[in-house]
Amino acid sequence: MKRLLFLCVLVLFLVYIAPLGFQFYRNHQEAEQTIHTVQNVEITSEPQTSEGENAESEDKNAENTSQDENSADESEAQDTLLTVSVDGSVREMALEDYVAGAVAAEMPASFPEEALKAQAVAARTYAVYKQSLGKDETHPDAVVCDDYTHCAAFVDLDHGAQELWGKNADEWSEKVRNAAQATAGKIVTYDGQPIAAVFHAASADQTEAAVSVWGSDIPYLSSVESDGDDACPKYDASVTFGSEEFRQIMLTQYPDINLTGLPKTWFTDIQSSEAGGVTACKIGGKELKGTEVRTLFELNSTHFTISTTDTSITFHTEGYGHGVGMSQYGAKSMAEDGKSYEDIVLHYYTDTEISDITS
Repeated sequence: MKRLLFLCVLVLFLVYIAPLGFQFYRNHQEAEQTIHTVQNVEITSEPQTSEGENAESEDKNAENTSQDENSADESEAQDTLLTVSVDGSVREMALEDYVAGAVAAEMPASFPEEALKAQAVAARTYAVYKQSLGKDETHPDAVVCDDYTHCAAFVDLDHGAQELWGKNADEWSEKVRNAAQATAGKIVTYDGQPIAAVFHAASADQTEAAVSVWGSDIPYLSSVESDGDDACPKYDASVTFGSEEFRQIMLTQYPDINLTGLPKTWFTDIQSSEAGGVTACKIGGKELKGTEVRTLFELNSTHFTISTTDTSITFHTEGYGHGVGMSQYGAKSMAEDGKSYEDIVLHYYTDTEISDITS
């Protein structure tokens, strides 16, 4: 009888209980895999070490609990770590320290606070965007580097502020760090993903769409109006080349180019973007992109006009930089008009949202 009872219990266990236990284990494993592998942003973060830092009293009602959770999210964002290639050496630093250093290197610290905050959000977003792309062959052991032609400029405020700002070092270091901390963890997203938050110094009344400059149609990098950019010291510029000097530069790059006759006959079929930048033109019968002309002759922007004499060629430019994304002097103007950093960011990056990294 006991043997029969034991067999019945064993059958019940194998048929009903064991499968439930296996299913629970499998679900648990799947949940763990989701938590550890499905991450859009894989920047690591250290746990908080302060105890009770966010609590104002021992009476933890619902309101206090909500405030504590928000503060915890902000602290987590501030503790996030980032690998950065600085002068060719890889360093690990707090994300917000990187953001402050990038803002210090990329935007004048004399700019209004809301403009600095907008720059901080752009710098943070770009770092997170670079992380989302995976390994970068240029610096495989770091998420970003301090080369402004590849990622963004960066200065270590603990050691480079004095050289950068002289007597204003303490004041402006604090101002820049405050801009990073005030926006800690905030990034710009499009369809829930971090964007390539590119920026430039000054537009020529209107930013350039990415498709006009780089050939890629990126929805959030469309052309928008921008005011106040002419405050940039390099907004208006001219550069003149002698006709023979110009000819030699072109022949070095394009040996088969035809630059006979007077300079006024060399330039034809000039095409412009919606914002007014040169997208393409023919020089000596050779078709070049506006960006190629800008690089070749080190022009401030692709928003240029050409004038010639019998012996010279002059480029006159408006704006400074590639013209895509946020205009820094436009951000300055908006901030001076009382706009918030959110207003600035959402104006220059079309149809985007400001989100938390932790979300």
